[in-house]
Amino acid sequence: MDPASLPGWARRALDPSTPMSEARETVRTMSMDNKLFPTIRMIDGKLTRLSPDEAYNMAIEMNDYIEFENEADATAFSKRLSNMIGKKRSVMSSMAEGM
Repeated sequence: MDPASLPGWARRALDPSTPMSEARETVRTMSMDNKLFPTIRMIDGKLTRLSPDEAYNMAIEMNDYIEFENEADATAFSKRLSNMIGKKRSVMSSMAEGM
């Protein structure tokens, strides 16, 4: 999947210049009804943890979920996204330390 086609919450999470939570999270996802969506969102400039129902309803309302054929595909993509986020953020962290 082309990063430019990802929803805003995923692009933000991939951007190493955006903030992380106190638990060092930038996003946390879950899936329901074959839709992947964030349970941590940037709301009013702050990362906010939402309940599963709040997160699902907001994703439906904002139409910014990623739809899959099945839950297994959604889970697999979520893991790949987490790995991509970790790699991007660790590269930027390493570069900043080397300056």
